[in-house]
Amino acid sequence: MSQDPNSRIDDLESHIAHLETAINDMSDMIKSQWDRIDLLERRNKLVAEDMKRLVDFLRTSPDDDAPPPHY
Repeated sequence: MSQDPNSRIDDLESHIAHLETAINDMSDMIKSQWDRIDLLERRNKLVAEDMKRLVDFLRTSPDDDAPPPHY
């Protein structure tokens, strides 16, 4: 299974080119995923803040035993 050195070099260069393409594709995918994670973390923080305001509002709502305003 001896190949001439030029053929082996060509095979190695081709293999390296494919690996570089795969690495670049994975790098792009990871960047996209991190961007998505950042967006979801910001949205999660906003939802948590909204929930806290809602809970605070419900805790300070008028007494349930009080008569309705139309009485």
